[in-house]
Amino acid sequence: MDQEAIIEKIGKIELFQDVKDDDQRLAKLAGIVSVRNCKAGHQVITEGEEGSDLYILNKGTVAILKRTLDNDVYTIVRLRDDEDVFFGELALMDAELRSASVSADTDCEFLVINRDDFNSLGEEDPWLGLVVTRALGRALSKRLRKTNEDLIILFEALVGEVAEGGRLEEPGE
Repeated sequence: MDQEAIIEKIGKIELFQDVKDDDQRLAKLAGIVSVRNCKAGHQVITEGEEGSDLYILNKGTVAILKRTLDNDVYTIVRLRDDEDVFFGELALMDAELRSASVSADTDCEFLVINRDDFNSLGEEDPWLGLVVTRALGRALSKRLRKTNEDLIILFEALVGEVAEGGRLEEPGE
């Protein structure tokens, strides 16, 4: 994949919208991107392992997977390349363990940004690092708000189930 194709793809990604019209800065970002391919069925990210890379899905389809307390695996969402999506962004911010797994549903191609390379780029061009870090913060905030909404829905459903089963006491009883 050539530099122009990488620049074109990253220019479509939400994290880089603030610099999408700045060819020089897009070229700097493209300079820290590596291309990684994997076959269908391959585990791209494994929940509980340390990670240091953000992935941009360039070709293919992946499933984001999470384990329950009983160790059952369920699919949170499926992502397609035409959605201009990324995952693994927490790894750019810290060295904590991965919070979910990602499995390739089809043969895939990823554009990958490593945390150390991203940090070096931010030191070289602080404005670019700040703008992308702010966009990361917005993306993470958006996902956290969605998670909070989902938790409220699940909690209300659980309370409803318990109440219907007659196992929930009303206040004052």
